[in-house]
Amino acid sequence: MKNMPLSYTLDAELTLHVGDTLLANRKRIELLRQIGLTENLTRSARIAGYSYKGAWDAIDLMTRLTGGSLLERQAGGKGGGKTRLTARGKQLLENFLLVQAEHARFIARLNGLAGSLDSDYVKQTGIAMKTSARNQYAGIIMAILQGQVNDEVTLLVNGKLMLVASITHESARELKLDIGAKVFALVKASSVRLHLPEAAPAGTPRNALPAVVQRITPGPRRTEVVMALDHGLELACTLPNEDASRIGVGLQQALLAVIDPSDVIIGVAA
Repeated sequence: MKNMPLSYTLDAELTLHVGDTLLANRKRIELLRQIGLTENLTRSARIAGYSYKGAWDAIDLMTRLTGGSLLERQAGGKGGGKTRLTARGKQLLENFLLVQAEHARFIARLNGLAGSLDSDYVKQTGIAMKTSARNQYAGIIMAILQGQVNDEVTLLVNGKLMLVASITHESARELKLDIGAKVFALVKASSVRLHLPEAAPAGTPRNALPAVVQRITPGPRRTEVVMALDHGLELACTLPNEDASRIGVGLQQALLAVIDPSDVIIGVAA
């Protein structure tokens, strides 16, 4: 029987030590991130994969190593008690996420070199996945916020761009998604919404991407607009001709492209 070709990939977990003692790793930082999002230690511990006691032990150790309180607790009240990150806790989380993003870019570059080890295999399997989605990106999962029905998955695309997807909790379970996993993000061109920068939606919409128009292809009813993003990526959008006229889409025009997280489809290698 002919031997199957090998596929080489590199992976490494980022850890931070104080002396010889572990201060933070992916799991501990996810615990802090979840506390910042939910203000609920019990829920944050469950999402990050800790028992309640295990979460407190991890926080206590990080607190002692950093020499300052990372959490503040608010007892009682109509909605029950809350657990929040202190300014020091927020700074530790922010610093680690910045280093983590740079680390992910470094590993991605190394994987580019490792890919040459099995170049023949890559040539045979490079077109193993074909979809009708106009926009297809490879990414690394940086965070997962679990919900009762939907999970919010944050991806790092091309080492720089953060993209948020909202998928059902059941889908996330079936795909076996985990932080650090490599996935594909698919976005239909018809799901991209365009806005003039001065007419951006109120608040801070998720996946609001500054873009510059590169190509325009008008059709009988719809127009395709291909844009360059800030991070060396292209994004295609199709919109009704009347909307393109209303916006006044033109070459080299600065726009804001908005993608609803529910319109981001996640795929994994079979």
